[in-house]
Amino acid sequence: MILEFEYTSQSAPGFSPQAVHMMDNSFVIVYTDETGIVKGQVAKPEYGLYDSLSWKENKRMSPDDGVSYPSMKKIAHYGVYGFWSASAYENGSSGDHRFIMYMLPTDISHTFIDGNLNYTKDSAVSSASFNFMNANGFLLRRYRSLVSPNAKIELYLSMGSSDEISLGKWYIDRVSTSIPGNNISVTARNTIGKLLKEQTFDENNTFTEPTLTDNLKAILGYAAVEDFFVGDTSKSWKLSFKAEETLLDGIENIIQLLPGFKLDETSYGVVGIGHISDSRFEQPSTYEFERDKNCWSYSTEYSDEQTFSRVCVICNEPSNTLYVDLPPHKLWPMPSHRTLYITVPDGTSQSELLTYASNLSESIAISGRVETFAGRFTPQMIIGDAIRMIADGNIELIGTVTSIRHTLGRKGFYTEFTVDSGGRKGKPMMKDYVSQISGGKTAGNVVIMS
Repeated sequence: MILEFEYTSQSAPGFSPQAVHMMDNSFVIVYTDETGIVKGQVAKPEYGLYDSLSWKENKRMSPDDGVSYPSMKKIAHYGVYGFWSASAYENGSSGDHRFIMYMLPTDISHTFIDGNLNYTKDSAVSSASFNFMNANGFLLRRYRSLVSPNAKIELYLSMGSSDEISLGKWYIDRVSTSIPGNNISVTARNTIGKLLKEQTFDENNTFTEPTLTDNLKAILGYAAVEDFFVGDTSKSWKLSFKAEETLLDGIENIIQLLPGFKLDETSYGVVGIGHISDSRFEQPSTYEFERDKNCWSYSTEYSDEQTFSRVCVICNEPSNTLYVDLPPHKLWPMPSHRTLYITVPDGTSQSELLTYASNLSESIAISGRVETFAGRFTPQMIIGDAIRMIADGNIELIGTVTSIRHTLGRKGFYTEFTVDSGGRKGKPMMKDYVSQISGGKTAGNVVIMS
């Protein structure tokens, strides 16, 4: 007897593949790599055609190491269960048999009341809070909660017949309810806040892949981040961290040594490490509002903390010092000898010194004003966007977004955001620019090995 297959497909290299056909007609293939790490491939055939499947990789699907003998079975309308052996686990135990279960996503849209999403320029960690109805104990019961800590909420928005907009992936920190009452309160953080900030390197604190890019990928894989990308760093650094250091601190210490690089998470929950201009990041754009019509100011602050009358840029090798007198500040007079001193990396040329000083003077000339607004719901707004305001027929570019709070739900939809005047579209904020040209921080607790 010869089996003739209608379709064949090469999905990915690996060992002990286990294939599951899901309710949405997708295929999930769970397999192990040569080190026993559990990975996955997912394909969703369009129109039910299987002749040209497009596979998406799940980088790591379990914290187990040394996995062998996986066996998985589907439970109709519920999910997948199975067993495997694991030689090591993140808590240090070894030689265990595992019972594993993958639950199908549950649509809880009908229970959603309202929520807030919070972003700030000073941190890659974003937070969220949600309120749900718990009618008939659908979400939370005495012995079991569907929205328990560490569960993942994928948030999507559509209005009318519009396409869905992703508003991120959020990992639950806390679930609470009050009795009597049918409402549940949930607080959550993004992938960076949950998987990178809360986990430490422990004994797996040395990464010796050939390139820094590969080592950063290995760290994200170690954190069990599902979807990520890492830009080319052109470095061959091998890394060693203190065991108690968090994964987020370790990555940020490395990024400080890579001018123009950042760690961020997209609205689709993809964690990225790369240059700020990398097209895989959501790039800044300009939003236009009308004062007192679709945008209202409720807080304004003026501060001369980031304003100066002179800039001094210093290079030690070759020895070079450049003083630049700045034009009068646009908002207030400045003392004539209030000077900002910046030391740039060795090897900086005279022309580069002039460029740095010029860019700084442009930002300093308009810095010092911070204004907070509440306006129309703008879910696509990101940190770094430029805001243009129309008032009395005049158009004014007032600065760069430094914090965002989206409110959405049955009580309405609106966006609150803070704008700093010391920034321009496509350019870093002044204090970021100063940090970049002065060489950033030291590597902290990380040891870089060539």
